[in-house]
Amino acid sequence: MYEIAPLLDDPIHNLKTIRDVFRWAITEMENAEISYGHGSPDSWEEASFLICRGLKLPFDHFDMFLDAALTHNELSRLVHLIDRRVHEKVPTAYLLREAWLTEHRFYIDERALIPRSYIAELLEEDLAPWVEDPYEVGSVLDLCTGSGCLAILAQGTFPNAEVTGSDLSPDALEVAKINRRDYGMEETLELVQGDLFENLQGRTFDIIISNPPYVTQASMDTLPSEYRHEPAMALGAGDDGMDVVRRMLPEAAAHLNDGGMIIVEVGDGAEAVEATFPGLEIIWLVTSGGDDQVFLVTKEALLNYFEQ
Repeated sequence: MYEIAPLLDDPIHNLKTIRDVFRWAITEMENAEISYGHGSPDSWEEASFLICRGLKLPFDHFDMFLDAALTHNELSRLVHLIDRRVHEKVPTAYLLREAWLTEHRFYIDERALIPRSYIAELLEEDLAPWVEDPYEVGSVLDLCTGSGCLAILAQGTFPNAEVTGSDLSPDALEVAKINRRDYGMEETLELVQGDLFENLQGRTFDIIISNPPYVTQASMDTLPSEYRHEPAMALGAGDDGMDVVRRMLPEAAAHLNDGGMIIVEVGDGAEAVEATFPGLEIIWLVTSGGDDQVFLVTKEALLNYFEQ
């Protein structure tokens, strides 16, 4: 820990301003083998996010505070956070209990996967052109909802819809309940505990969205340390990453209304999806990550494929 370092090297006694801590944090991160896969692309953005939100400062005006002096307690807190980020490889979102997705803030802790999904981008665009009028969507299901972030975004995108989030993990649903409360959706957003469509028997939806586990076993074996702080059950999905999707799609049509669709994120699993369901009419959607991260299948296509 830095507190027991020699005085000349102790940041507690040598750093004074936010700018000092910002520069020092970048150096510490660059000297360590850390992964930036949870929202920040590099040490500059990682350090600025950790410091800015560690002090509860607004993003838009962070530059205005760079030369502000820190109190001893503030400095101690920031040094402790940076210490854990660099040496324990704890993701910044878990350190701050805060993650952002399409400019929306969500509570997060180690009980649930850190919010990140290209589906969020699609919801920001009202799922156009696949949904003509978001006000006419009456029901949405978010399978593997985790922290509830996509379900909450869906509720905002489709204001007249009844939205349900379902997850196998009771712990993750406790995190989702916190976010549901923070967004004032306790009376509107339903959360269900169950394995995929378990406990949803007989229920149908206009749209199903899902960011399920899809990491292959080979990738799980070589994950950076940061990802090992996340629940393994929210990441791993067997040798080809398709264990969950392989069970999900055959059941999906029975839970879709006529004209409905399912939208699923699979990371770099496009080849595995097409190999698992050869001949299925899949539509790959364009996101900032490319056109092979998220796919859409209509109820009609599912019926044609699985009822052959």
